[in-house]
Amino acid sequence: MIELSFQNLDAAAAQKLVNDIATEITPVKLPPDQTSIQVASVPFYDDFKFFALSDKTLPPPNTRYMLYKTGDVSLLNWTNEPIYSVNERAPIKLDRKTVIPYAKFFFHYVRGQLGRFIIVEKPDEVVWLANANDKEKADVAKHLMPVTYKGIGRDNLFTLTATVVFKNALFRTDIKIAPYDMDVFDPELGAPEHFTIGQMKLTNEDLLLEELNVPIDPPPGEFG
Repeated sequence: MIELSFQNLDAAAAQKLVNDIATEITPVKLPPDQTSIQVASVPFYDDFKFFALSDKTLPPPNTRYMLYKTGDVSLLNWTNEPIYSVNERAPIKLDRKTVIPYAKFFFHYVRGQLGRFIIVEKPDEVVWLANANDKEKADVAKHLMPVTYKGIGRDNLFTLTATVVFKNALFRTDIKIAPYDMDVFDPELGAPEHFTIGQMKLTNEDLLLEELNVPIDPPPGEFG
């Protein structure tokens, strides 16, 4: 599970920030006097902070997310593009200590049209439907593992191993992450594959359990 320590901006600072970013986030509009803002530091960026911007004129869900440093705004939209773009501009810092928090952040705030990959490390992180039974929960619990750093592989990519829920199935998978802008030979394609810094790829997926009684998220909307 992703762990971010958010702090509230006071009303004056929130209003100033909304006014400062108004042009850059067009066509999104936020009411300066009705937007509450929280900010958190992330260990893989030096200058960019992570912001949650909640439009209090709308009912929940009403929060958008943004990576921001003075003069550089990147509003997240549940695709990988804004994060990959910031990775190159920041640039992102990836090492043994930051690569796991980065992976958790990425998979929480990137949600594909075909489904969402949810990293689950502990039983209480699994969201169940009301009809899930104790045996099913126990079967899942015995497979769960912390996200594990496996080092840099022969392909020169960081390698993590994690358990993830995708739709109604549980998988164990490797997560490959590029430490810099690079080309990696893909044996399936028989050709090099280009990775930008911080680009992700799932490999070696192992289906552990399926037909689980868990909610399947719809494709993301404006607020997730």
